[in-house]
Amino acid sequence: MKKLLFFCSSILLLTVLIVYLNQEKDAKVKLRLGDNSYMDEVSITQKKAGRIKWILNSEKAVFLTDNDIKLNNLKIIFPEKELTLTSNGGMYNIESRNLKIDGNINAFTKDYRIVASTLFWDSSKNEVFSDKKVQLVGKKFFAEGDTMTATTDKATLNKNVKAVFYGK
Repeated sequence: MKKLLFFCSSILLLTVLIVYLNQEKDAKVKLRLGDNSYMDEVSITQKKAGRIKWILNSEKAVFLTDNDIKLNNLKIIFPEKELTLTSNGGMYNIESRNLKIDGNINAFTKDYRIVASTLFWDSSKNEVFSDKKVQLVGKKFFAEGDTMTATTDKATLNKNVKAVFYGK
C-alpha cells in the first residue's frame, strides 16, 4: 500500500512539474517601462561600421510615459570630432528619436567651447538647432547668435550674430 501511495504521489508531482515547465516555455515576459520607472547610471554607445559615433551617459533615466524619457546629468562624447557635451538634463522621445537637451550646456573640443541653454536634435534630419542664444568661445575668437543650426559638417549662428576676433 505504501508503494502504491508513493508511486501515485510521484506521478502527481511529476505531472504538476511538467505542466509548470511547459507553461514557462510558452509564457513571454512583458516588461512595461513607463509611469516613472527609472534606470540609474545609463550608458548608450552607438557604432557604425565598427566605429563609435557617440556615447551617451546619464546619471538617471526616468520613463515618464511609454515614449518620453527624462535624462539627468548628461554627458555625450563624439570621439570622431573629439567633442564632449555636458548638460543638466534632457528629454528623449523613443518614437521620434529626438533629443532635447536643457540646462547649462557646455560642449568642448581642443579648439573651442559651445555654451547654450537649450539644444534640439532632430534625428530625421540629423541636425542640431537652438532657438536660444548660443556662444562659441575659442582661443582667438568669441561669437554668439540668437539661434543656431548645425549639421555634421558645419554650424551656423543666426539672428543678431556678434563676433570678436583677438589678435596675436
